Amino acid sequence: MRRLSGQQLLETWGLSYFRDISTFGALSDATISHLIRSGQVLELEPGEVLFEAGDGSDGFYVIVRGQIAFFKYHSGHYAFIRNYHFGENIGFVGMIALHHRIGRAQADGETVVVKVPVSMFNELYDRDTQEFALLLMNLARDMARGIRAVDNIIVERSLPVPQQGPPPRIC
Repeated sequence: MRRLSGQQLLETWGLSYFRDISTFGALSDATISHLIRSGQVLELEPGEVLFEAGDGSDGFYVIVRGQIAFFKYHSGHYAFIRNYHFGENIGFVGMIALHHRIGRAQADGETVVVKVPVSMFNELYDRDTQEFALLLMNLARDMARGIRAVDNIIVERSLPVPQQGPPPRIC
């Protein structure tokens, strides 16, 4: 794992690149720049581990290039859960729930992430509550999408239940 300069990343990729990241959606340019410059920008090689089960949840990561495979640890075994892609965050649930990491996050190809440590997350709240609220809403939206994806997997693996009446309208 190699540490990169957030300032150089902004200069090389441009601010517009980061505006397309769902975790940063609707945030001001100043806040996005601050998160990139002040966060810990890390470059991972394929197969490199970002965090391991049992590690402290001292922040979360935003994937700005590549993807991360997540393997859940339970009862002495690891199982692949899903890939986290460009723009998504990983590690927020553990941070907000105040528990240790529950699995292994591993780079699936060359990957770049921005770590937002707890201290920086709290500092954003103190500095600009509106921007903090937008970031928190984006993180919650990502979490909701993850829950929905897991629910869909459960449905796909369950026995079909006979349906009565017309199919439900899903918006």
